[in-house]
Amino acid sequence: MADNFSRQTAQQRIYQKFADLVGENKKTIDLAQAALLIASVAYPDLDPVPPFTQLDALAQRVRLLVERSRSALAETSPSEQDNPLLLIEALNQVLIEEEHFHGNEHDYYNPDNSFLNKVLEERTGLPITLSLVYIEVGKRAGIELEGIGFPYHFMVRYRWSGGSIYIDPFANGLLLNEEECLKRIQQITHHHNAINPRWLEALPPQKILIRILNNLKSIYIRKDDFEHALAISDLLLLLLPEAGVEQRDRGFLHLELKHYGRAMHDLSDYLVTHPQARDRYEIRNHIKQIRQVIAQLN
Repeated sequence: MADNFSRQTAQQRIYQKFADLVGENKKTIDLAQAALLIASVAYPDLDPVPPFTQLDALAQRVRLLVERSRSALAETSPSEQDNPLLLIEALNQVLIEEEHFHGNEHDYYNPDNSFLNKVLEERTGLPITLSLVYIEVGKRAGIELEGIGFPYHFMVRYRWSGGSIYIDPFANGLLLNEEECLKRIQQITHHHNAINPRWLEALPPQKILIRILNNLKSIYIRKDDFEHALAISDLLLLLLPEAGVEQRDRGFLHLELKHYGRAMHDLSDYLVTHPQARDRYEIRNHIKQIRQVIAQLN
């Protein structure tokens, strides 16, 4: 009982911190801080200082490498000092060649792949969390990278006055131009129709976090870990308070955990906000069954 109370208290603390962090300006959310709060769902005693220190140290190495490269070029090829590839090559050298960050293809659905602290510890993760490492190290090194949320894959992009370049951290920092990038995405997704222009839009922090949380929720549900899935669903609803479908899903998670009152509340609210939902008859049947269970318990 005490352990359960302690766990609930920890989750409430995480929930409140996440609510405070994302509640002010969703366009300026601190991605690293938010990602570590998400990781705290599985690691409630997580100390954020070591991961932040590690990101700072990686960025310092990138900065030193850029400075060294620019100094060398100043003597031999002055016109190349401002080549944007210097920045990207420095990131790849530190993160890929020296630290060996890589995609976890052998254990893709391990929840640890979605937690920034574990990705930094194990040097492996999903496309989106490896991209998050690039974004956060880049930010600290003065290199502004954008998260690009392609279907089934995530990359980062660096833009400058002369164009843009895409980096795939999951593929050992592979560099691609826009055309190559789109062709590669078509191969990955087997999608050969017209490219949706929205695929090329940079995602704000809120949408990056939503994607991380959706990945985690799916992984936990796949593992029948409904308690952790519920905690993730709670965080999702802080970012998507008007998302009826997410409230419906949380209702089903409550139902799996036999939280009948909360399940009925979420499912009933879903019907109020989506009275013409395609699954309205199914939801009504669930509510009816929940009422019967509650009546029997009383």
